[in-house]
Amino acid sequence: MRASLLSKLGTAYLLFLLAALAVAGFSSKMDLRRDALLVAFALVATGLALWLGLWKRFSRRVAELKQSARRLATADFRPTPADSSRDDLAELRDAMNAAAAGLEARTGALTQARDRWTAILRGMVEGIAVIGAGERVAFCNDTFSEIIGMSAARAEGRPILEVVRQPEVLDLIRRGLAGEEGLRGEMEVGGARRRVFGVTVSPVPGSPEETTGDAPIRPIGAVAVLHEITELRRLEQVRRDFVANVSHELKTPLTSIQGFAETLLGGALDDRVNSRRFAEIIRDHALRLSRITDDLLKLSRIEAGKLEPEFQTVPAKELIERAIEAARPRAEAKRLALRLADAPETLRLRGDPNLLREVLDNLLANAIQYTPEGGRIEVSAAEEQGCGAIAVTDTGIGIPEAEQERIFERFYRVDAARSRELGSTGLGLSIARHIVEAHGGRIEVKSEVGEGSRFSFSIPLDR
Repeated sequence: MRASLLSKLGTAYLLFLLAALAVAGFSSKMDLRRDALLVAFALVATGLALWLGLWKRFSRRVAELKQSARRLATADFRPTPADSSRDDLAELRDAMNAAAAGLEARTGALTQARDRWTAILRGMVEGIAVIGAGERVAFCNDTFSEIIGMSAARAEGRPILEVVRQPEVLDLIRRGLAGEEGLRGEMEVGGARRRVFGVTVSPVPGSPEETTGDAPIRPIGAVAVLHEITELRRLEQVRRDFVANVSHELKTPLTSIQGFAETLLGGALDDRVNSRRFAEIIRDHALRLSRITDDLLKLSRIEAGKLEPEFQTVPAKELIERAIEAARPRAEAKRLALRLADAPETLRLRGDPNLLREVLDNLLANAIQYTPEGGRIEVSAAEEQGCGAIAVTDTGIGIPEAEQERIFERFYRVDAARSRELGSTGLGLSIARHIVEAHGGRIEVKSEVGEGSRFSFSIPLDR
C-alpha cells in the first residue's frame, strides 16, 4: 500500500534531522558545531510545527470519515466533502461515498417497492393482515379493518387476540405462525345481515441465515387473507331450498290427486255426493300443479335471458286502474278497501305493458293474501330520480326484517303453511323482480310486523 503523506514527511524530516546532528557531531571547530546545533534545533522546531499541522489535518479528516460512517448507520447517505488530497484516506473517503450512493439507490428502490405493494394491498377487495411472530398485527388493509370493525391505526401493533375474536381463525393463524401451510377456514360476522368470509392463512418464511445446523427454517410471521363468500353461500342455500321446495310443492298436490283418485277407483264413484267432491279436489290440485309448472317455465325463460320485453309508452295511471279493477273482486270478498291513492296523468313509463301488469298483479295478489279482513290497500305512483315509481301499500301482517332480503327468492315464503293454504306458489315475487330488472328498474320492500308492508318498483320514464 502507498505510504500516506504524513508518513512520507515524517520520514524525510527524521532523515534530515539525523544528517544535521551527524554534521554537528563530527565538526572539529566549536563555531561550526554551535552553528550546526542551532540549525538542528531550528529544524526540530520547524519540523514539530509542520508535524502538528499535518497531524491536525489528519485528525480532522479521520473525524470526518468517522462521522460519515455514523451517518451511514442511520441511513443518512450524504457524501463526505472532497478535498485535494490523493492519499489512502482520500481513497477510503471515495470508497465510502460510493458505498453511500449505492445504498441510497437501493434503499430508494426498496422504499418505492414497499410503497407500491402497500398501495396494492390496501386497495385489494380482500381483507389482508400480516401477523408477526409475537402474534401482533404488523399490517392490515382497509378491507380487513372494515370486516373486523376496527381501524388499521388501532389494529396494527395489537395482539391478534384483541383484533379477531373467532377461535377458529385464531387457531388457523397460530398454526400458520408455527409453519403449517395450506390452512383454510371460514368466519362469520354481523348480526341480522350475516356475512361469511373464507379465510386463508400462509406462513412467512424466515431467512436461512437465521437457522443453525439442520433445523427447519422458522417463519417470521403469517399472512391472513379474508375473501367474502356471502353470496356464494346464499346461492348454495337458495339451490338447496329450491330443490326441497320444488319437491314438496309438487309432491303435495300429486299425493292428493293420487289419494282421491284411488278412493274413487276403490268404489267411491257410486257415491254421488262424495265422488263429486273428490273430483273437485282433484281438479283444484291439478290447477295448482298447472300454476306451479307455468310459473316455473316462465321463471326459467326469464333466468335464461329469453325474456324480450316489447318496449312502448305505458301510462302509469291507466296501468294501475286496470290492475285494481281486476283485483277488486278478491279484495271485496275479504272486505278490503282497495283504492288508487295518487297517480299523475302525465307519468308515462317505458316498458312492456303486459309484463308490468303482471308485476302489479303479483304485488296486489300478495297484499290481498296477507292483509286481514277489514284492512286497506293503496296503490300510488310518482316520479322519483328520473324513474316512475309504483307502490302497493297494505295494512297486512308485515314481514320480519330478517326475512326481507330473501322475500324475492324462488319459493321463499315467510309463512309457508299459510301460503300453501291460500294457494300461493311462492314464485310471484321472484318473477316480478326479474321482470323489473329486465326493464332496468329495481324492486324493494319496506315492512314492519303487525304494521303492514310497502312494495315498490321503479321503471325508467318514457322521455
